[in-house]
Amino acid sequence: MTHAYDEVHLDDAMETLGGAVEYAVLFCDISGQEFLDLFLVSGVADEFARGNVKFISGMSGIELAGYILEKCGKKASDITEMPYIDYPPEYWIGWILAYYQWYTGKTFASICKRISYENLCNLYGALHEADPSKAVEVFNGIVQKDIETNLARLRKERGLSQSQLAKAADISVRSVQLYEQRRSDINKAQYNHLQAMAKVLGCVPDALLEQ
Repeated sequence: MTHAYDEVHLDDAMETLGGAVEYAVLFCDISGQEFLDLFLVSGVADEFARGNVKFISGMSGIELAGYILEKCGKKASDITEMPYIDYPPEYWIGWILAYYQWYTGKTFASICKRISYENLCNLYGALHEADPSKAVEVFNGIVQKDIETNLARLRKERGLSQSQLAKAADISVRSVQLYEQRRSDINKAQYNHLQAMAKVLGCVPDALLEQ
């Protein structure tokens, strides 16, 4: 999997976004969901996701949140240093969002469209002491729920059943089913499978891959 940016910046990014959410929610009278929305509309989320070091490494959490709030016409708190709180939910939410975005390369907009601040609060108890890979697994389940794979979407657009596609591509029906159910990772499929299905569906192989 291709990550969003060089891993050398990951710890900084997680700490910065974690601190930004903590500062905004606990000290600026901004709700968590509102801050995530401001993070998106300010354009900072896009820069953060691209690994712009100005935002992920060049600012503290307080500075990042202050920048976002000012850009959106909101008032920030006057504090310049947050009192120590042992790993609060607000910090974890920003911290794990930064990790998940880096790990998957998805946009923050696409993530936050499927995973709300309330969802994250509800997951804190079960996940905040777990390895981040566990959160990736859980978040993937939420993000992918009820969303068709590219393979299923393109197959239906062409008016083909799973068995018709399998026969035309000379692969097993079970393989098609497993790819569409995400029980087999199509991004790791044999290239000849991808090529054969893409040829039948009239698209390039990359169009079948998942983001």
